[in-house]
Amino acid sequence: MDAADKAKAQLVIVTGLLVLYFVFKSSWWLYGAIGVGLLSVFIPVAGDFIVRIWFRLAEVLGNINGKIILSVLFFVFLFPIALLYRMTAKNPLAIKRSDTRSFYTDRNHTYTKTDLEQTW
Repeated sequence: MDAADKAKAQLVIVTGLLVLYFVFKSSWWLYGAIGVGLLSVFIPVAGDFIVRIWFRLAEVLGNINGKIILSVLFFVFLFPIALLYRMTAKNPLAIKRSDTRSFYTDRNHTYTKTDLEQTW
């Protein structure tokens, strides 16, 4: 990561802390913004460490949020649709157990030239 990207990340952190200060009216957010800003400017090693922690936190949160969002999507949308389909469908894939011991169905079909012209 080059210096410009690190400076952008530090600026985003300081700006975010300032926004939190204006939203919650707590002086601790302002002190945090000033502290991060001054550390980033006067002690570049500390600023790099803050950026590294920031990106590691973003990676962890992104991993967790992705799993949460996909789980909610599955259980809110896909699972009910699949459940309704399963309750209303007769036997769309012919895989329900019947009297026979095999799922194999004998298909008496002779292939012709037209079957292979547009296979997809």
